[in-house]
Amino acid sequence: MKELAVRMGSGALPVLLAGSGLTLCLPLGEQAFLAWVFLVPLLVATRGRGFLVAFLAGLSAVIFAAWVSSTGVFYRHDTGREHDAWLYTGYGIYAVSLSLAFGFWGEKSLVRMPAWWFAALATLFEALLLWKLPAHLALSQYRNAAMIQLSSAGGIWLISFLLWWSNLALAGLILADRPRLERVRKAGLVVAGVVIVSLLGSIWAPRSGEVKRLAAIQIAEPDEKPLVSAHRDASRNGAELIVWPEFSGIAMAPAGDTAALQKVGGALLVTTYRDNAVPLPHNVASLFSFGREHGRYQKRKLFGEESKMHAAGDKAVAVGYIGLNVCFDSCFPSIIRETAQLGTSIVALPTIDPPSTHNFIAAIHAAYTPFRASESGVAIVRADGYAHSMVCDSRGMITGELGPGDGILIADTAVGPRWTLSKLLGDWFLWACAGLAMFGVTRHRPMAKSPSPSNSERPRSGLGSQRRHP
Repeated sequence: MKELAVRMGSGALPVLLAGSGLTLCLPLGEQAFLAWVFLVPLLVATRGRGFLVAFLAGLSAVIFAAWVSSTGVFYRHDTGREHDAWLYTGYGIYAVSLSLAFGFWGEKSLVRMPAWWFAALATLFEALLLWKLPAHLALSQYRNAAMIQLSSAGGIWLISFLLWWSNLALAGLILADRPRLERVRKAGLVVAGVVIVSLLGSIWAPRSGEVKRLAAIQIAEPDEKPLVSAHRDASRNGAELIVWPEFSGIAMAPAGDTAALQKVGGALLVTTYRDNAVPLPHNVASLFSFGREHGRYQKRKLFGEESKMHAAGDKAVAVGYIGLNVCFDSCFPSIIRETAQLGTSIVALPTIDPPSTHNFIAAIHAAYTPFRASESGVAIVRADGYAHSMVCDSRGMITGELGPGDGILIADTAVGPRWTLSKLLGDWFLWACAGLAMFGVTRHRPMAKSPSPSNSERPRSGLGSQRRHP
């Protein structure tokens, strides 16, 4: 344990760099270009150091990232009071996949495995989180036009793979036992690719499909008077569809009686409420227009303790060209995809995120929206109660968004629908990653573990130094 502590201490700088980079490249930090390189110092430092050392190094980097984020060193968005527990929970989910990826990277018997193999493995580790809440490095690219549009082919998984591969390939080139000129040349090609991707980050394909004026109401307290007033203001400004935050219809729909919501009038309205199902009610989204209720969608993905309050639904629902989903549904590609496959061109997404320091959880959750829109080729209207309500067109381009606080978001948006490979084939790239992982094992067999080196053969310093490996 003493040796482990020495190694971890000598690697403090790479840990701090990786943690700072993670904070800066994710939403709120908005330095998306860092995602392509920020892991390189820690990858170099942990190569061949053993699973445990590398795992703990990755975990330490995420913990540091959470702490830095909570302090407001790099950004500060006042939310009235701090809610660090949810912020640390969000980073904790990232720690699962990132630490596992680092652990395998540091395993001594795997030092000969190529960068693309580790990238495939890291992407599969992200997919393991689908059982609870997936956390993707790809969310750092939610404003990058090139990456968002590429996700329409390979989904968010393809973007995460490319980010991991970039970091791993650069680290491998630094460690490779090859002529310096060759390593510099190959590293230059990777860096050039990153620069090109960054430059293409604002170039969108031509807009296609009908343009509609869509709106989201962002109000934290779901009182009838301010909600109805905001709805009427948005209607007067030409909005054709207005989405209210999740649960904003509860007070107006006791025990699932939606008579009051049917009387709101104005533009098409989508909100959520509880029905009267037993033993547990459903969290239900409905569309209201012309004094009537249309469709009842039961939220399918329940967040955290919500499973003790609500029963989960089991099918996609659309009303004409408008698909209905709720909040946590948008974290799962298959849920939005199934709604889009009903022939919809718009997905209405009432949302309420738990309060967190700097509204970190709301910002991370909002970052899924461009990916889901691009993957399924539909426009999405995301209405949150606290922050980061967002409208995306069918390409995944953000056409409107709100910061923290109450407000009305109105955006003219191309709604599609668009054909996409992701909508047709689903999460096919995950299967590709599984194939790459299997192929890598058969093509590049892991080395047998060698006995521990003698004192004279040990590296002079700890985590920060590295012997060359063939």
